[in-house]
Amino acid sequence: DPPTEPPCIENPDIDPSDACGSLGTFRLINNSNTSTTEGRFEYCNGNWWTPVCTMDERTATVACRHLGHTQYSWGALAENGEYDTLLNYSLVQNITCSGSESSLSECTVYQPDDSCLPWCPYTNIGLRCYDTGTCEEGTVRIVDGIIEQEGRVEICVNQVWGSVCDDGWDKTDAYTVCQQMGHPELE
Repeated sequence: DPPTEPPCIENPDIDPSDACGSLGTFRLINNSNTSTTEGRFEYCNGNWWTPVCTMDERTATVACRHLGHTQYSWGALAENGEYDTLLNYSLVQNITCSGSESSLSECTVYQPDDSCLPWCPYTNIGLRCYDTGTCEEGTVRIVDGIIEQEGRVEICVNQVWGSVCDDGWDKTDAYTVCQQMGHPELE
């Protein structure tokens, strides 16, 4: 489903430290650092960095292509604190792309009504970019554990690592993953 238009708020006071130089540029912010692979999506609009409240798959693909990646793995609402402090408003209504553009500067930016800015309460768009061909189809791995061979299960699908959902997950599934990884004695 396409995203619905967010409600709006009156124009807020803007922090001078959020100034940016080139209209139409963007950045991914990951814990106060600029990243080229993942983070809170911020767009330079009217000389100010701003998060966005909505983003479709085509726009996410163009943003990742602009950063030199071939695909995006997700565009999702970033919760407060996930990628540093979030803003609860956006200085743009929406950014739309056809998907064939090489840069966001070729896309259409819809400006909000002067009296009302889109309101994104405690959430902003987060984006993760990747290059295809980084894994072999059907391969499993365990990541983000405290000790070796413990953590979240990921599987390679369409040359992209993705997390396995725990709905319906049981000991048989865990045993199968451990066997596939060469550890038949583990669960």
